[in-house]
Amino acid sequence: MMINLYYSLMSIYGWWNWSRQKEGATVVNISRTDKTEKGIGFLLFLAASGLNYLIYKVFDVPIGPSNYVDILTSGIFFTAMWFMATKKLENWTLWILADLITVPLYAYRGWGMLSLQYFIFTILAIQGYREWKKRLNKSLQTS
Repeated sequence: MMINLYYSLMSIYGWWNWSRQKEGATVVNISRTDKTEKGIGFLLFLAASGLNYLIYKVFDVPIGPSNYVDILTSGIFFTAMWFMATKKLENWTLWILADLITVPLYAYRGWGMLSLQYFIFTILAIQGYREWKKRLNKSLQTS
């Protein structure tokens, strides 16, 4: 529930952020993260992972190895969503990384269709990375 709320809010923010224009030009363009944004992303990763861990503890749910992997990927997905909303190329590498971890995790848990879904997400994220990288390179050449 919490993660879906976050994704919904970030999607709305991302839509608003991406569609902003000033004097007919797009305000937010595809770019790479700078040092400050990487720091913010790392703090977001730690906060999301820490909160996820606390939820397990508060509800007294035993934490096994696969749960730690789930905590890790949740932090990566949270950060990826932030980077996507701000049009950072690195969002795709985070989606790819977390998807590649999630595919075998869900297969291990016996969730074959979900594992397949995340495999498809991995392919889409690779395509997204390639397209954004191409657009970024093209915009850097013209500026």
